[in-house]
Amino acid sequence: MSQIQSATLRYNEQGTPVSNVFDDVYFSNESGLDETQFVFLHNNHLPGRWQQLPKRCFHVIETGFGTGLNFLVCWQAFREFRAAQPQAACQQLHFSTFEKFPLTLSDLTKALTAWPSLAPLVAELLVQYPRPFAGCHRLQFDQGAVTLDLWLGDIKDNLPALPLTNRADAWFLDGFAPSKNPDMWQDSLFEGMARLSGPGTTVATFTSAGIVRRGLQSAGFSVKKVKGFGRKREMAVGVFPAEAPAFTHSPCEDVVTLVGGGIAAILTALALIQRGRQVRLLCKDESVALGASHNRQGALYPQLQTSFSPMSRFHASAYGFACRRYRELSRCFDFPHQFCGVLTLACTEALALRQSKIQQESAWPTGFFQALDAQACSEVAGLPLPYGGLFYPDGGWVAPQRFCQAALNWLQQQPGFRFCANTEVTALQRGDGGWQLLTSAGTLSSRQLLLCNGVGLTQFAPTRHLPLNQVRGQVSHVQAPQMAALRTVICHQGYITPADTTDFAAEHCVGATFDRDNRNTISTAADDAANLALVNSVLQQPAWFADVTVMSAKTGLRATVPDHLPVAGEVAADLFVLGGLGARGLLFAPLLAEQLAAALCQQPLALTDELQQLVSPSRFDKKRVM
Repeated sequence: MSQIQSATLRYNEQGTPVSNVFDDVYFSNESGLDETQFVFLHNNHLPGRWQQLPKRCFHVIETGFGTGLNFLVCWQAFREFRAAQPQAACQQLHFSTFEKFPLTLSDLTKALTAWPSLAPLVAELLVQYPRPFAGCHRLQFDQGAVTLDLWLGDIKDNLPALPLTNRADAWFLDGFAPSKNPDMWQDSLFEGMARLSGPGTTVATFTSAGIVRRGLQSAGFSVKKVKGFGRKREMAVGVFPAEAPAFTHSPCEDVVTLVGGGIAAILTALALIQRGRQVRLLCKDESVALGASHNRQGALYPQLQTSFSPMSRFHASAYGFACRRYRELSRCFDFPHQFCGVLTLACTEALALRQSKIQQESAWPTGFFQALDAQACSEVAGLPLPYGGLFYPDGGWVAPQRFCQAALNWLQQQPGFRFCANTEVTALQRGDGGWQLLTSAGTLSSRQLLLCNGVGLTQFAPTRHLPLNQVRGQVSHVQAPQMAALRTVICHQGYITPADTTDFAAEHCVGATFDRDNRNTISTAADDAANLALVNSVLQQPAWFADVTVMSAKTGLRATVPDHLPVAGEVAADLFVLGGLGARGLLFAPLLAEQLAAALCQQPLALTDELQQLVSPSRFDKKRVM
C-alpha cells in the first residue's frame, strides 16, 4: 500500500485555499462557513433532527474532509444544541469523513485561521490531528460527546471497509466539483452510500450536476434540486426511502456488567459511561489494578512488522488512538504520564535488519518514527548508547496503576456507575434474558456481560477454548544517580523508563522478565538480578548503570495468546471478552475498549471488519469443545 500523499495548495486573490491537484477551491469564495451551514446543516435539517432523534448518537458521513470546516461547523452546532437541550435523547455526534490528500498540519493551521469564531475547536482539532497513514483515525472531543473518524486514503477503498453497522443518519456529499474530480463521483460511491443508509437517511450536496443526481437516484435515493448557496442557482438534496430495509437498534438502557479490575476493564467502563450506559464493575480485589496492571510505568509504542500488513495497521491504529485517548482523558482526571518518545534500539543483527525493512516501507508517514544512529540515539536519550534504532516521538510512558485508580475515582462520580469490590465471579450460566453470574456476593444477572479479567478469562465454560497463556513478569524499581539525565523510554530486549517525578522522583522502572513456567507473584532478588544483567549485557555495561540500586519490584501474570494478538469480541450471545493483552495493555486496551463499547451501544465501530477479525475470538472457534 502506497504512502498517503499530502495535499498541495495555494491561495487565490480572495484568500481561499485552492487544491493544486484539482485546481478547485476548498470552500466558497463568498463564505465557506455560511456555505457549510446552508448546504450541509440546513439541508440535512440540522439541528432540528437532533431534537427529534429517539437515539443517543447521530451519525454524519462526509465524503471529503478537506480543511475540516464542515466537521468544525457541525461540531459547534452540536455543542450549542447540547447546551440548549441537555435532556434531549441525542447526546453524541459521530462524524465519519474521508480524505485522499490530507492537508499537512501547517497548511491546515493556516487554512483554518480564516474562521476566528471556530478558533477554540480548531485548536482542539490541531492537537489531535494524526500523522497520515492509510486507514481510520478516531479522534474524540468533549469527553466523548463528539467523535471524528478520519479515513485517509481513496474513498473507493475505504467506503467499502466501513462495517454495515456504521450506517449514516445524514450524508455531507462534499468534494471537489465532479468536473474537477471525476474519479470520486462514480457509481461505486453512490452504491456505497446506499449500503450505509437506512430509512430516512438524508443527503445534501453543493452540486446539482446530472451525474450526481442520477447516481444517487439509481442507488435508491429520492433526489430533488433546491436553491443553492449564494450565487449558485441550484444544489441537490435527497432522502433514502422509508421502505428501505431498516437496521434494527435494540434498546441500550440495561446495565452492562464488566468483570475485571485492570486497564482493559477500566477503559471499557470509561467508554461505556461516556456513551450514557449504566455500568456495574465486578472486581475480585479490594481496589483496581492489583494484578497485571499494577506497574508503576509502562511503555507506549507500536510493534511494527516489516510490511504495512494488517498486524502493522492494527498496531499503528491502536498506538495513535491510545496516545490521543490518554491525552483526552488527562483533561478529565490526573494521572502520571509523559509523551517523551520511545527509542527501540537495534541491539541485535535481526533487529537491525527488521528496522531497516520497516524504514523501507513507504506507507509510514514522515515523522511517525525516526531512524537514528547511535550518536543521535544517545542525544535523544540523554545518555550514551551503543546502538542506533527507531525513535517514536509520539510515544512515551503511562502509569497504569495510578491511571486505573484515578479513572475509578472519576467513574464513581458519574451517574450510572457502580463499583463492586471483593466480588469474585466463579461461574456463568446463560439464562432467560441474559447471563447469570455466581459470585462471592451472591447470584447476579445481566443482559450484556463483558469479561476483562486477565488470566482468569478462561475459567468459564464459554471461554475455556481460548488459548490464553500465563506469563510471569517482574519489573525492578531502581536508583542510579547518572540515570537522572534519561529523557525517553529505552527499549532494548527489555526496557528502561525515565524517572516518574510525580511520586518516585529518583526511581526508574527496569524490566521485565518473561517466565512461562512460574505462577508465583512474589518478587525475587534473582529476577531483579536478571533485569540488571540484561541491561548490562545488551547495552555493554553502560557507565551510567554502574551504581544502580534496586529499591523494590512488582510482579504479575500476563495473559498472552500464541499469535501475539489480543482477543476482543463476542464469544456467545451478549457475552464479550477483552483479554490476551500480554505486555501491551496500554497500547491495545484503549482501541479495543472503544470497539467493544461501540458494539454494545450499536454505534459506529472503530475497526474495519478485517481488523476486527484479526482480534476476534472466533479465530479460535475450531478449538472450541462442542
